[in-house]
Amino acid sequence: MENEQFDNVNSTVEYLSRDVHAVHESASCIHVLELFHDDKTRYAIPVVNDQHRPVGIVVRQDYTDHFSKQYVKELSGRKPITSMMDESPIVVDCNTGIDDIARIVLDAGIEHMVSGFIITKEKQYLGMANGYDLLKEMTRRKQKHLFGLAHFDQLTGLPNRTLLLDRLKQAISASSRTSRVISLLFIDLDGFKPVNDLHGHAIGDHLLKEVAERLRSCIREGDTAARLGGDEFVVILLESDQDTASTVANRILAALKTPYAFGKKNISSISASIGIAEYPHHADELDALLLAADHAMYVAKKSGKDRYAVFTPPSDQAANEYGHQSHS
Repeated sequence: MENEQFDNVNSTVEYLSRDVHAVHESASCIHVLELFHDDKTRYAIPVVNDQHRPVGIVVRQDYTDHFSKQYVKELSGRKPITSMMDESPIVVDCNTGIDDIARIVLDAGIEHMVSGFIITKEKQYLGMANGYDLLKEMTRRKQKHLFGLAHFDQLTGLPNRTLLLDRLKQAISASSRTSRVISLLFIDLDGFKPVNDLHGHAIGDHLLKEVAERLRSCIREGDTAARLGGDEFVVILLESDQDTASTVANRILAALKTPYAFGKKNISSISASIGIAEYPHHADELDALLLAADHAMYVAKKSGKDRYAVFTPPSDQAANEYGHQSHS
């Protein structure tokens, strides 16, 4: 679920390609006119040579207007389409990026928004795309980008606080209907500030990105790892219990304690303090659940770090004032 921000499937013009039938350069003008008449949705027809490489394009509006008079059909209808085609269409390789083709079309002129552009693969004709599909895709990408800025941490790619709270709200709602437990893990890195002070913020950023990758590797598909900010992270475990949460917490402790290598720099001073709280056993609403997990995390940190602590409700504090601590 954490890779929603990174979608490269639609990043090239091949995604926009439509299978528009091309005509050979020897085709007659009247044949091309008949193709336009047979299919009112054709906005342009590409022209190819014997090697199936594009050599021109015929744009519907200009072409049908030119042949609207009968005497023009009689004079020019038998001529090869090469006499009437546009010999300088926009032709791009299928691996051309969406942003790149947008710049090409804008630089070439607004008329190409209607006529579109030809797409090739290994220099042979593949298909066509028009400017309206391009605009639609660019709008979709812009909306996706804005969603990413609003809901994902730009350094690590993990959900940010906004998306975390939304997912936690949905998880609590589902849990209320199904009576299944949710576990919330509040994770704070131990020893992160000295890394920034000693090695600089660039290395610190690399370390946080590596922490995010390790967290992803420790959870199941459907669970969520998020970054609250700084060196604080949260994990939502759906349909969990204390044994499951403890197993995941130990897995995270081991993963985050493994030394980090950045070029010639090796950092082995990082560990984590983790607080665990469960819905609905430890809290019956969102803010209280986050607070309970945060409280348990501080218990783990005060108890020596590199460990997890399970939240203890106030009614149980006579036996243990804050919570139960466990080592990895």
